This record gives sequence, C-alpha cells and structure tokens, in this order.
Amino acid sequence: MTEPRHLDLAIIGAGVAGTYIADAVKQAQPDWSIALFERRDKIGGRLRSVAVPGVDHKIELGGMRYLTTQRRVQSIIDAFDIPTHLFDRTDGTQRSYLRGRFGDGPADPRAGDGYDLTDHERGRSADDLIMRAFQQILPGAGSLSAEAYVLARASATYRDRRLIDWTVGEALSTLLSPEGVRFATDAFGYDSGGRLFNVGDHIPFRLGGNDPNEEARTPDDGMDAIPRALTARFEGRGGFVHLRSELQAIHIDGDLQRLQFADGVSVEVKRTVITAPIPALRRLAAASPVLRAPEFADVLDSVEGFAAMKLYLWYERPWWRPEVSGIRTTTDLPLSKVFYVDTARDAPATLLAMYSDHRNVDPWLELAGSASDGMAAPEAMLAEVQRELRTLHPEGRDIPAPAGSALMHWGADPLEVAWTFWRPGYISDEIMAVAPQPDPAVGIHLAGETFSHAQSWIEGALESADPVIERLSAG
Repeated sequence: MTEPRHLDLAIIGAGVAGTYIADAVKQAQPDWSIALFERRDKIGGRLRSVAVPGVDHKIELGGMRYLTTQRRVQSIIDAFDIPTHLFDRTDGTQRSYLRGRFGDGPADPRAGDGYDLTDHERGRSADDLIMRAFQQILPGAGSLSAEAYVLARASATYRDRRLIDWTVGEALSTLLSPEGVRFATDAFGYDSGGRLFNVGDHIPFRLGGNDPNEEARTPDDGMDAIPRALTARFEGRGGFVHLRSELQAIHIDGDLQRLQFADGVSVEVKRTVITAPIPALRRLAAASPVLRAPEFADVLDSVEGFAAMKLYLWYERPWWRPEVSGIRTTTDLPLSKVFYVDTARDAPATLLAMYSDHRNVDPWLELAGSASDGMAAPEAMLAEVQRELRTLHPEGRDIPAPAGSALMHWGADPLEVAWTFWRPGYISDEIMAVAPQPDPAVGIHLAGETFSHAQSWIEGALESADPVIERLSAG
C-alpha cells in the first residue's frame, strides 16, 4: 500500500454500490483519505463485460441491462455521457418453448397448451394467471403507491397469515393448480424469483418497475463501463483503489476499526462500508465479533442469495435469423432462457445459449465441472447445449458449431451469488432502515442490491447506497 495505513473511510467491494459510494463521498468529503478495496483483480463486482474478438459488442457474464425507468442508473449514464443502445434491438416477438409447444412468450395464452391446466386456467397466459393471483393475494396490486406497499408489508394478511410470511410460490399454490404454478414459473424463466421471494416484496418488485420485459438499454462498452467511470473519477479526486485485497476480519480498537486482509496487510479506519455479496458478508461476520452482534445478525438473516449460470456462444453469423425475430426464448428445457444478440445478418454474433438459476442450475453442475469466470465450456456441456438448441430451433437447419464459448457460474465461488431476495418473515422496509448503519455506535455501513427494493438490479445497489452516502457526506 502506498497511502497511509490510517483511513477516514474504507469501502469493501468495487461493484456499482462501492464505486458509487466512493465517488460521491470523496466529492462531499475531499479532505478524507478514502480507499476502495476489491478482492478480485477487476472493477465491476457482478458486472463483468468481456470483449469477443471479431464481435462488435461485449458479452455480459453478469448484469446485462438496465431499465430506462430506473432513474438512479440513468442519472449516472447521463452524468458521464456513456453511450448506450437498446438491449433488444430486434423489435421482434418473444418466443417460448414449453412442454414441447412453441408460443410467443408469457403474454401468449397458447404457450400453456402443453400443461394439464384446469378449466379456469386453460386459455389464459402466464402473465394473466399471475396478475389475477396477485390481485387476490393483495387487492389493488398494480395500482398501489409505494407508500401503500410499505403499509401492506407491515400489516397486510393473506388467509390469516402475514403477507410477508408467504413465499410467492406458496401463495400462488393456493390459487393455481400445480400445473398452473409450473406454467407460470416456466414462462417467466426464473426459478428463484418465481418461487422463493417473499411475496410482500415480490408483487411490487414485479409490478413496480423491475419487470425485465420493460424497455432496457446496455452501455456500448459493456455494463461495467458504469463502475469503471465512477472509479476513474474517484481516483481523479484523490481516492485510492486496491485490487486483489480480500478482507478477512474487522476488529474494534477503541474508536478505530482494524481491517485485516488476506495478504497480511492491516489498516486502521474510522469508518467502513461493506458492499460484498451476502455469502462474503456472512463469512466476514464469522471472523468479526462486531458483525455477530444482534443489530447485524438480523440484517444478514433477512435475505437469501441464489446461484445462476450463463453460457455464451459466438458464431460467424446469426444462424437463428430470420426464423427467430425477437431477442429471447424461454423454455422448460435445462437451457431455461436463450438470448439472441446480433446486429447484422452477415456479421459475427453471440448467443446467450443457457441462462438458468437456482434449481435450474442443477442439471448443468456435473457438465460444467469447475469451469467459470469466462472459461470455455467443457465439450460434454457444449454437446448437450447443441442438442437442446436443435430442439428449440427445428427449422430444418444444421446448427453450426460455435467459434468459442464463455461460461459463468455464479455460485462456483462460495463468496459470490448471482442475486439476492428477501426471505419470508422479514419486513424489508425495517431492514433497509437499519442496514445503512445497523449499530449507530459503530461506523460500519452495509450497502448493495442485497438490501433494496430493486434486488438483482444495478438500481437496487444504488438505492441502498444513497442513505449511506447521505450519512457519510454529513460527517
């Protein structure tokens, strides 16, 4: 380390939340010595954009889009004048392949024809089934204000149980048949969000601006252009950045905190912000008595992290056009979701050929082995993916072998997850009120998409960062 071992502020994690806080607090407190510590060798956290030779766009091993309705992200894009493009540049229809039947995505009533639905469910789309269920679980869902959702999470009940005590899967099962629930989950394409999310948070999450079907954009230079821009400005203001610096423990020494890193470096700080994913937070708590105090324990227990896997393939040209007109196919095959990323019919293109989460990752674990972090997929895995792609695209063509592949398994690293959702039994608004500083007597602050109402999105990381910035900026 080249700067003093005594800091006014240490920020752990160089993802969106960490870099956003570092930049904002350094601007508000220019005389503070502030350092940003990241255990990996790159800026970005769960935003990992990778260039593919010959392809005019980067592949996104982590978050791959932001919604234009997410004002905090958009404000950063505007402030740095970051060029972006539409995530979906096809203007085509969504596609689904469920129980051997093709359809036009979750809004298509025909998409469920392969399921053994009840008379009440048959002929209705997955979107319709879910929306009608939401209206019964929480009357007025879809038209409630943010304040009304806060009240609902605090006091609403469903079938004589607190609303927040239900997972979305349990609640849907009281209104839909098992096949109806399966159809609704398969059509959406995500296992964890469609089953295990606290229903009091899931309903406004889906209906309040976090629906991935809304208009989305991607920076031309990749999603990690956002934290890279924030980091560059932070360093320009005199901040310090340390990569390959893994925090192992926090000890309290009087009015100071002593941060112990894996490389043996010890740093004394007045304040610490932790933006690490929940598995890393829990491991850090196991080695740090201050983080095992009840004020922190309840916060850390309120959420659950989930694994996901993404496999990109790239080709000399987009062989899927023109038969596939849109950007996505959702399926009940182990591939789960396929995204088609191309800009011209005769130019190299990429295919997000498999995108699965939680239980849907299980069929791929043995085939993937230890491959992750953008490594090429094993041959056995590629063979199975090719077989399933032929099932999804039976237009009589021979699907070519890919020119290359890149696999990301969010969960292979025990300190990482793909995203986090609120557990049943916790009132998220209460947790979010204390997470910015669980113990008012200790200058340790928590941030990240983990503790937000836009979990799994960049917007959630920024939402959780704002109250931390407000506290630190005030001194």
